[in-house]
Amino acid sequence: MITIAIRAREIVSSNVDSLVSKAGEPRKMLRLLQSEIEEALIALHGDAAKARRQQARLSDAAARLTEGAESWTGKAKVALDHGREDLARAALLTREAERAKAVEAARDAAALESQITEAADVIADLEAKRTAITARIAELAQSERPSTTAPAAESALDKRIDRIDALERRAGFADVPTETPSPASLDDEIAALQKTSAIEAELAALKATAAPAKKAAGKKRG
Repeated sequence: MITIAIRAREIVSSNVDSLVSKAGEPRKMLRLLQSEIEEALIALHGDAAKARRQQARLSDAAARLTEGAESWTGKAKVALDHGREDLARAALLTREAERAKAVEAARDAAALESQITEAADVIADLEAKRTAITARIAELAQSERPSTTAPAAESALDKRIDRIDALERRAGFADVPTETPSPASLDDEIAALQKTSAIEAELAALKATAAPAKKAAGKKRG
């Protein structure tokens, strides 16, 4: 974990602007650095997880050793009650050895806790660096993208010219090329004629109905 953390610190402390200015292909260089950050993050997350598991085991071991060590005091008393000073002495020596093991396990657990905290700090710094590099890659991509202003303006001008041409054709100011109408266009025109015919027929029917009514009204007034 220490080696990875050292390399990660080097990445975090690197100056992106300086790297970009010196690189022949800035975006490629930044992507490589981004990939290196991803690999470092994966390794650090994995090592931190292992360290947490190891720390938990050491903490449990320290607690068990401490509890077990104190039980040897009672065993030494039992041995003395039975006149076995040799066994009592051996029990007390065992207690001290267990206490030493418990202290060592607790010390190792504390050391791992320090490494886990450091790894968490490095991970946070790497993620911030990754975010900054991602944003810089996007900026470079945007700056390298060709401008679309001219084509857009040209497209708008073409549309205006086409509209003027269409208006001139309608007004008879331009020669309209003779073209064979499409089936869809013919269908639309015939449908419009049919609609006009239907309206005219309906008007005629209404007039025919209204004429007798007017005559009847005139006779009543006479």
